[in-house]
Amino acid sequence: MLNRYTTKLNLFLFTLLFILYLSLGAYVFSFVEQPTEQMIINEMAKIRKDFLGKYTCVQEDDFESFIVTLLDANKHGVDARTNFTTYGHVSPLSDTGRIICIIYAIIGVPMTLLLLTIIVRKLLILLNNTYIWFRVRFSSDTRSESKIRFVHLSIILIFSLIFLFIIPSIVFTHLEENWSFIDAFYFCFISLTTIGLGDIVAGDSPTQRNRLFYKICLTVYLLVGVTIMMLIVAMISLIPELRFIQFFLSEQEVENEQERLSTSEKSGLLWLPHSVSTHSYGSRNVAAGQPYRRQTNETEDTATMTTEKSKS
Repeated sequence: MLNRYTTKLNLFLFTLLFILYLSLGAYVFSFVEQPTEQMIINEMAKIRKDFLGKYTCVQEDDFESFIVTLLDANKHGVDARTNFTTYGHVSPLSDTGRIICIIYAIIGVPMTLLLLTIIVRKLLILLNNTYIWFRVRFSSDTRSESKIRFVHLSIILIFSLIFLFIIPSIVFTHLEENWSFIDAFYFCFISLTTIGLGDIVAGDSPTQRNRLFYKICLTVYLLVGVTIMMLIVAMISLIPELRFIQFFLSEQEVENEQERLSTSEKSGLLWLPHSVSTHSYGSRNVAAGQPYRRQTNETEDTATMTTEKSKS
């Protein structure tokens, strides 16, 4: 464990690195996107000038008001070309609808998070069992166990990349008009990582066939994908070699946090047992009912259980 001074210094340096990363990202995006943005601005200015020149009976103020109305309708999910509603951008327009949306979200968001958390916990147990299968057959010591853990995680990441990003991107490329593979992959990544910029939305074309069924399938894909992403994050956070937070917490802070969590657990303040989240990925202690506790040597586990039985 690190002392308090070292952890504070690490946190300060990491904060500076984070600010530098944000500044670098802002500069890169500005540099890359500015030429395209300027080209679109010039093109729109030319189209506007040509339109007003062609239809001299249209006043510039009236034309400006018409454009503002179209943009406002599009912002609320209405495509003015066919009075078509784009559900990817739909939002409540009335005060009553917004109040209902707030109340609905207050109840629905915790329900969704709780459901996804429970599913992730169940899947963690399943994946933990597959890891144990790997370890029993390929691991002979603690060092090889660490390698097996990363191989197991790599296999899961590769399968996730294929079935959550590459294959869906190919499908979207064929189903969506004017979508390239990069557009489709970008949509998958932005959606499943819950960044959700909303600049590209699937199934919003007025000519989309079987649109309702397409939207239902898309919703299922997003729910499954977000759940798998949460599972991957949970797995990575439980790997001892990747717990970088240890560089920002002193020994005293760790002890205080463990004591606080223990008190909360005994008083019934936690909905789910905290023992699951504090254990390392890739191990199981059936006797203790703790499926994620790390055990580097199964022989030691058997010996411990035998000793406890003899004492009882």
